[in-house]
Amino acid sequence: MMIRSILLGGLLVATSAAAAVAQDTTVVIAGDRAATAELSQIIDGARANGLPVRPIVAKVNYGLLMKAATPRIIAAARGTAARLEEARKALAPHPSELDVTAGESALSSKISTKSLQDIRKASGNRPVAVPLGVLTQLVANEVDESKATKIVVDLIRRSATTDQLIALGNGVKEDVEAGTKPNLSAELRLHGLTAVLGVPSAASAAGDALSAGASAPTVPKKKP
Repeated sequence: MMIRSILLGGLLVATSAAAAVAQDTTVVIAGDRAATAELSQIIDGARANGLPVRPIVAKVNYGLLMKAATPRIIAAARGTAARLEEARKALAPHPSELDVTAGESALSSKISTKSLQDIRKASGNRPVAVPLGVLTQLVANEVDESKATKIVVDLIRRSATTDQLIALGNGVKEDVEAGTKPNLSAELRLHGLTAVLGVPSAASAAGDALSAGASAPTVPKKKP
């Protein structure tokens, strides 16, 4: 089975959302014009605010499919819109729609904004949808959030590829299903990758030192 075939749920939602740009975003609750109007207001407000609306629509459609109560569907739509905004702020300055969608998925899994910010900082201007998806998958498989974040950040700084990140997430999932403790699996998988990837870049190490409050290295002045 190819690595990508077991890709994380949140990232799959983000990818399919991007592929569905041309589709309608209208949602209708049959027989409830007031609720339909309220949902339209939520969706239109998110769109006007520059947020991706596909995750909101997907959440509503899932609620309808599961025959959830209308108030719960509306609350879920509002919550998704709020998390999209929170994710965009955490992933500033210029996150893509995929980044924001993956960030919302992470937040909906009770991952903190700090973890999102840590991944953004480590990634620089690079896309973060895949790292966030891997983080969400690790946490979903009961790896401690702090450990999962540290692992993903470490791999980003070691220039791990998309396939390597996804392979780690999928590998931990398989290990846990086979009975291995989540944190132990994550550590073992990380060690296997770091042996291949080598040390973090000098720029990442310098950034870590500065963010920890250390002073930047100084160059001795030459005597006249």
